Amino acid sequence: MALRETRPLVANDPVLLDFLELSEALPVSLADPDWQQRWVRSWHDLLGRGYALVEILRLFFTFVARCEQELTGDRETVGRVVLKLFSSLRRGVLAAVSCAIELGEEAHIDAAGMPGELAALRCLRDMLQANRQVGVLSISVVNRDSFAYLAASDLQRLPSMLAARIADRLRPVDKVFAGREGEWLVILPDVHAMAQPTLAAAHVAQMFGEPVSLFSGRSIMVHATIGAAMLPEHALDAENALHSARLARWEAGSKRQSFAWFDSSLSADWQQRYHQVEALHQALQQETLELHVQPQVELDSGRCTGAELLLRWRGTDGAWLAPQTVIDMIEENGWRTIYTDWLMRAAMRTASELDAVGIGIGLSFNLTVADMVDEDLPELLAQRLATWQIPGQRFTLELTESALMVDREKGLAIMSRLRQLGCRLALDDFGTGYSSLSYLVSLPINEIKIDRSFVMAMFDSADSLRVVSTIVDLARDLGMQPLAEGVETEMQRSQLLTLGCAAGQGYLYAMPMPVDEFIAWYRAQEARVAAAAAK
Repeated sequence: MALRETRPLVANDPVLLDFLELSEALPVSLADPDWQQRWVRSWHDLLGRGYALVEILRLFFTFVARCEQELTGDRETVGRVVLKLFSSLRRGVLAAVSCAIELGEEAHIDAAGMPGELAALRCLRDMLQANRQVGVLSISVVNRDSFAYLAASDLQRLPSMLAARIADRLRPVDKVFAGREGEWLVILPDVHAMAQPTLAAAHVAQMFGEPVSLFSGRSIMVHATIGAAMLPEHALDAENALHSARLARWEAGSKRQSFAWFDSSLSADWQQRYHQVEALHQALQQETLELHVQPQVELDSGRCTGAELLLRWRGTDGAWLAPQTVIDMIEENGWRTIYTDWLMRAAMRTASELDAVGIGIGLSFNLTVADMVDEDLPELLAQRLATWQIPGQRFTLELTESALMVDREKGLAIMSRLRQLGCRLALDDFGTGYSSLSYLVSLPINEIKIDRSFVMAMFDSADSLRVVSTIVDLARDLGMQPLAEGVETEMQRSQLLTLGCAAGQGYLYAMPMPVDEFIAWYRAQEARVAAAAAK
């Protein structure tokens, strides 16, 4: 549905009246989570009833202006803080609405003015009511994180550019819609055989095999996977048609293929994975991911000197998913930027909670491969540190060898900027990658973490013991601190101390735990250390 097709505001619409009532609660209700959820739902409901986004925004900002007038009155001179407050509120509203609509998958119109998923669903329903046979394609870019290399001007134009190229390969009657981030939905009306969507997908796949010339003059390759389904053969309603096409796309991606048809025999595992992705999508929207805290201790005394913040999320069955599985799903679906922003804010919140009870230890968290080619990352972190008024020295950022091998020059530049913020840098899982010693020497690293696989195998493999010893010696020679992961037994602790490794983390001391449990553990551990020192 195009913007010109949306209807004007109707004064007696109960949905609109509910939106007005919620907006009148500004600004005191902004911090109320229940109000926030009802407010976002009201945006969705209004868009779903065909109202123009620009009209809703205009209406909402009248309430913002009213709040501003109440606070500033008729004064000619207004404090800079007040002006910044309302400027930030306007920007925050736009960002929140954009994110909520995008993540809620109920957008009529995306940021480029392209009809969105809700419009696609309505189109499918109309065709079903007319008893027309329809083909559906779900097209998703699989290398979105490589876009971190792009200039802002290129990144802004790329989605609409790709959408136009997709449309050029299709029939005039075929319709292209914006789906999720990095996804397009194509509706192919009046298809009478599977060969027609297959041919359309082949034309689109051929397009994705060609370089894309950007506004800046450079060219990139964009890779995509395509899933196809037909109505009514593969689904009886619009929602399940999109679900089937997406499930087929997941199947294609799992087999490293560019295209796949929906098949009712698709494994239950893929059905489960699809639902996991749906649930993760919602968790990112509602910020229900968790950070658990694992202590890092002095191996000789047991004193807690720091902690690692580790991602935790319960899947659809209520069980914890492996963190790497969650990260993989986030990156596969192009949600890395959203996740990294959440991670930073959650880390700041954890530091603030610990400060409130007098625990001022350093905290570490992991960055992804794509983070280390994102030139905006240091600025984002600087903003978060400033907002929470926490010094960068409080945090250690953990990087993997593979993350640093993607683009060495850019990685070094980003690391240098992170160090300028005061943050410490740690090389995680060292010894499992392929970086050269000369490259390691050039890195502004403060800490080397010894992978748990080597620690666990020290008494079973002479090679593993030599690796641990070599890493400890190397760290000492380079002026870095070694820290062992996976310390689970007294024998391992003793051996690490003998080798010269003074710090570690693992189940010998504590499993990762929620922050409130960590606070209780920390206090008990401090008491144990003090009692041992008094003997």
